[in-house]
Amino acid sequence: MPQYKRYQDAIVCVVLLALPFFFLNANLKDPSSLTSWDRVILRLSSPVQYVADAVAETVGDVWIRYVALVKISEENEQLRFENERIKEENRRVQLLWEENRRLRKMLGFRESFRGTLVPARVIGRDVSEFYRVLRIRIDQGEASVSKGMPVITFEGLVGQITRSFGRYAEVMLTVDTKSIVDVVVQRNGASGMLRGKGEIDRYSGEMEYLLREDEVRVGDLVFTSGMAHKFPAGILAGRISKIEQKTQGLYQRVRVDPAVNFSRLREMFVVTDFHEREGFREE
Repeated sequence: MPQYKRYQDAIVCVVLLALPFFFLNANLKDPSSLTSWDRVILRLSSPVQYVADAVAETVGDVWIRYVALVKISEENEQLRFENERIKEENRRVQLLWEENRRLRKMLGFRESFRGTLVPARVIGRDVSEFYRVLRIRIDQGEASVSKGMPVITFEGLVGQITRSFGRYAEVMLTVDTKSIVDVVVQRNGASGMLRGKGEIDRYSGEMEYLLREDEVRVGDLVFTSGMAHKFPAGILAGRISKIEQKTQGLYQRVRVDPAVNFSRLREMFVVTDFHEREGFREE
């Protein structure tokens, strides 16, 4: 028994090496020349071959699917990257298109304006806790603009210069409580004074000294009248958004929303000289 155990490993190795030889030899022979031993080998090897083929096919199919999934995953990642790149390019194109549209409108407005305009860009803002713009700073200084000069865009009235220093100037907006502008209602010519309300959460003004008998409506456009000669006439100042009829007194209270969205303001003009203008600019 001990002697048998000594040669056990060698015998197993010989058998394992011999079996594949016999299987291969029997499978390669011509069917007409098979011996009885070959037929026994073939019967024994058929189930083994079937299982081996099935396992090989399964493993191969799984591997192919894995490779395909890896490839699809890489392609999806590439597509996501490309999609984000295209989105970013579209955003840039949209920004350029918006800027180009604004600049074309600014150019058209400058050509039609009867006076001298100095172009300026916003370089700074003071904002409230509600992100409402309180004041703006522009890139034109004391060499080209001075206190009191009107500031406008193609959309309408922005405000006026409060001070200029070095290469910069500060602009008081029409919604500031210190801002007062002579205005007139386009539809019926009713006149009054537009004063800023200085609200921290919205842009609005109030048209003062508007007589009770002056019939105005929500949606009426309000333009600069040019009466005090501080602002050129015919610049859109805002739109009536609320009317409060008083039971007593000579005047009614009318809220006016500004024509310009100060939060989106980028470019503007400082009016250094102007002539009287006839009529009103259509919105």
